[in-house]
Amino acid sequence: MKQLRIYTLKDKKSAKEYLSNHWTKHMKSLPKFGINVDNVFMEKNSLDYCRVFAIVSTEKDNLIEMNKKYMNSNDFIDDMSGFNMDNIIKVEDINLIEFYK
Repeated sequence: MKQLRIYTLKDKKSAKEYLSNHWTKHMKSLPKFGINVDNVFMEKNSLDYCRVFAIVSTEKDNLIEMNKKYMNSNDFIDDMSGFNMDNIIKVEDINLIEFYK
């Protein structure tokens, strides 16, 4: 199962901080919960807000449940330490079906 996660942050500064300081930690902690990070991108735009796109995957069919477990863990709390969560305006999870490899 693959999933596209879209994080809308209030500005580019917040997005860069999120990517540099917190996604680097997610890339180490998520696999402990069976979630693999395939890739992470930052949107290039001229708008006030900025989006971060992550493609994650797992061999199991319960990625939503696995993510809830991760977000309730000490690993997630540690990963996000020092980040103002109010800088994240919205999070979207889109389940993907892969057609070509």
